[in-house]
Amino acid sequence: MPTNQNIADMIGKGITVDAFVSQMKPEYQEKMNEWQEGFTWVDHSQEVLSFMRTRSDLHCSIIASDWCGDVHRNFPVVIEVMNQAAVPVEVFVQEDHPSFIDVFRTLGGKSVPKVIVTNTSGDVHFTWGPRPSFIQEPMAYFKSLQLKDSDSEYAAERTKAYEGIQARYGEDFNYQKLVVYELTNLLSQT
Repeated sequence: MPTNQNIADMIGKGITVDAFVSQMKPEYQEKMNEWQEGFTWVDHSQEVLSFMRTRSDLHCSIIASDWCGDVHRNFPVVIEVMNQAAVPVEVFVQEDHPSFIDVFRTLGGKSVPKVIVTNTSGDVHFTWGPRPSFIQEPMAYFKSLQLKDSDSEYAAERTKAYEGIQARYGEDFNYQKLVVYELTNLLSQT
């Protein structure tokens, strides 16, 4: 059973990135491809990650679901960063591994993508996701209100949180800079 400190018993039980993408419903693949096609290294320094290429002791596990909008936006960027850093990646479909996502909840929720970077023994170095911190702030605020589904203001506050998230993502690819920045910083600290 994985813990939030070690996932050794999960390593090797996921699927490849290509297998995950190929099993996605076509409409979800199309959405993700739109965000993938907008990614470029022009705004990012690939050299910053070159130091990682000398390491062979890291592993990346990503918990994801094909239907999730955050996966469509962020999964391709995460894969680009991990590829550039030469960190092997495997994917765990959330619905196939419910106990795995339970260990790595975000603000109490089963939010994906959840990126878990470990050493090859499964010791967790860091987690990231489902979205960059700045974009996550409206949801963190909503969760801090500790509203129950039955509270009269729950629906309005939840809607406000999701609208805030969408506004911070924006309509273009600029948010991808945040994903690259956060992951690069986390990788450089491992």
